[in-house]
Amino acid sequence: MTLDKEIFKISIPNIVSNISIPLLGIVDTALMGRMNDPAYIGAIAIGGIIFNILYWGFGFLRPGTTGLTAQAFGKNDDNEIYSLLYRGLIIGVIISGILLLLHSFLDGLFFSILDGSQKVKGLASEYFHIRIWAAPAVLCLFSFRGWFFGVQNAIAPMVLTIVANILNIFFSWYFVIILEKGVAGVAYGTLIAQWLTLVLAMIIFIYRHRSKARKYFNRGVFKAQELKRFLIINRDMFIRNMGLILVFSYFTNHSSKLGDAYLATNQMLLELFYLMSYTVDGFAYASESLVGKYLGAGQIKVVKKVIKKCLIYGLALGCVFALSYTFYGQQLLRVLTTNQDLINDSQPYFIWLALVGLAGALAFVWDGVYSGATASVELRNSMLISVVAFFAVFYSLNNAYPLYSVWAGMIAFMLSRSVFQMILFNKSIIARWEQTT
Repeated sequence: MTLDKEIFKISIPNIVSNISIPLLGIVDTALMGRMNDPAYIGAIAIGGIIFNILYWGFGFLRPGTTGLTAQAFGKNDDNEIYSLLYRGLIIGVIISGILLLLHSFLDGLFFSILDGSQKVKGLASEYFHIRIWAAPAVLCLFSFRGWFFGVQNAIAPMVLTIVANILNIFFSWYFVIILEKGVAGVAYGTLIAQWLTLVLAMIIFIYRHRSKARKYFNRGVFKAQELKRFLIINRDMFIRNMGLILVFSYFTNHSSKLGDAYLATNQMLLELFYLMSYTVDGFAYASESLVGKYLGAGQIKVVKKVIKKCLIYGLALGCVFALSYTFYGQQLLRVLTTNQDLINDSQPYFIWLALVGLAGALAFVWDGVYSGATASVELRNSMLISVVAFFAVFYSLNNAYPLYSVWAGMIAFMLSRSVFQMILFNKSIIARWEQTT
């Protein structure tokens, strides 16, 4: 199999499945957008901030598991391959248990910090108290998806993602449109879909791997040295994710300070951005899986080729989305809302959205490279530098241009990630690889 075929064998199923992820957010936003009150869209946006903090923060379980599993796969180390899944599931259960125990405290904490009208906060709190009970399913699914990628199986994550989002869309539609549950209906739809998807993940794993699954559930799962490495990598991934969350949460929170209409507009634009980012992530996941695999096998020349090809494919796809948003942005927003005022208000921001997408396309692929190589320290540091760039640009422009400053900051954030990851790769990572192989 040629390298291009390997890349597309992983990336195409991921692109197909990833498209369904932002479509879920688009459907949720569209359902709320038809209630003719921006507060409902705002509630989904504010509720989304909270779950971005919780789930993106602990989302390290997916890339952390993928990189280590792919490297073990390249070494043909079956014992470590299965131990990594079990470690991820155990950690996911522990973390989700803590979140459930503290969810009332977290509700008070988040809504004391986040801005927004009282109506928006009230609806968002209702959403939070229902959806939080999906936490164990969500965190365990991170480990399952990451592990499947690591063993070069892109079909299982695709099936899981598509099924999860079809179920979510169906149940959200049913609870909102048929039962008229409003924001609570969207939350119930997510809750039910995530638990049913976890059951499906367990069925797929047991069906495909039942003979080895029992054999390698042993003391190796708790081997001190390997467990320490797993935790250290995931610690750095957690810090990296918190930087990402901080920027996107600040983006939404700043939007909420400027009114429900501006918040709703930016939330819809973010949904379009997520559509682009999750699609380009198909090549990020390909680089993650293949970089880990060929690093584990000690084939550095092949690793370099994988990186080059994935960067080219990712940037090309990012350009397609940027052009689409520039010329057809308003038509796309009509899918999300029937409120013509919100559609008109969005017009000045499409060029900003296109620039954010272009600046971010390379960053997404570099994230996959670093995750596959388990270069978690460099991934963490590049993210922290980029967060500083976001706030530096935002605060320098906010007084004069409050409506555009957050978009300019987002461009600086994405561009900084791409540039610094490329610099760190050329200065330190590639040299380290060559010394160890």
